[in-house]
Amino acid sequence: MGEINTWLVGGGLAVGAIFAVVVQHFRFCLVAGTSNFLLINDSRQTVAFATALLVAITGVQLLEIFSIVEVADSSYRNSTLDWFGAGVGGIFFGIGATLAGGCAARTLVRTMEGSIHALIALLSFAIVAAVAQFGFLETLRLDITHATSLELKTDAGIASILSLPQWLVLAIVVVGLLFFIFKTSNNSNKKTMLIVGAIVGLLVVCSWYITGVLAQDEFEPTKPSAMTMSGPLARFGYIIISGRTPALSFAISFVIGTAIISFLLALATKQFKITPPQKGMTVMALLGGSLMGIGGIMAYGCNIGQGLSGISTLSLESLIAVFGMVTGIALTTKWMEQKA
Repeated sequence: MGEINTWLVGGGLAVGAIFAVVVQHFRFCLVAGTSNFLLINDSRQTVAFATALLVAITGVQLLEIFSIVEVADSSYRNSTLDWFGAGVGGIFFGIGATLAGGCAARTLVRTMEGSIHALIALLSFAIVAAVAQFGFLETLRLDITHATSLELKTDAGIASILSLPQWLVLAIVVVGLLFFIFKTSNNSNKKTMLIVGAIVGLLVVCSWYITGVLAQDEFEPTKPSAMTMSGPLARFGYIIISGRTPALSFAISFVIGTAIISFLLALATKQFKITPPQKGMTVMALLGGSLMGIGGIMAYGCNIGQGLSGISTLSLESLIAVFGMVTGIALTTKWMEQKA
């Protein structure tokens, strides 16, 4: 193991700790936002997620426009557009997250609160993700990617693909998000959820700044990155199936920080309680976690990695992945409603 980058590890732990507080206390979750909006017209979580996108996209685009962080060098903006993997993987992830009862972050937090259902989903997520990224499914996944992906003349940024000024695309997105937020913010918890979303968005911006500026070494430069769950969970799954421990990174430290603080908060607030799965729900947890695992790897990220960090770079691939996730959540929510 090489020398530990203090900014990457410490920054990941700190961002993960703050994120854990938000997710645990305010139930910040893409699944909750989409399903609550569809089923009971409750827009609180949707407004929070939209606000997070507004702050994250604005902040990260300004970091790129003013050449503070080389956002275009990140994996979200490479010149290979895997539209099939992003779209289908996003749908798989959305279906799985709904069956499991929560997105990647929410599943992790619920596990730290003592939910056996969430633990089963999390373990199946991690193991299947590891198999998809490092195991026997890797070859099949890469073959599909090579057969369907498009090689772009530019990077995968929306502005680059459309040959538009970056500031113009940013302005259009900001106006659209502001319209959506104020159009749907019609309840008494509006201000609270706006603040929750703003905090999450700022964490995304801080993550890019930490990895793109503070943690950079002129002798060993690395590509900037931000918050994500699926990749680190795949590496934790790899530990289970191989016994090999990966090197610490910002993303892995982020997940560790989220888990530790979620557990400590659950103990401090007396929310920690070992709760078994409801009758007949173990299969749903296994299936949901497995679909999240393979979907998160196919889509190159989960609702955090693609849904917040990737989208903040205004990557077309991230947009396709998130559209797939929301579609998967919506379809499965409607199916479960009809089944009930």
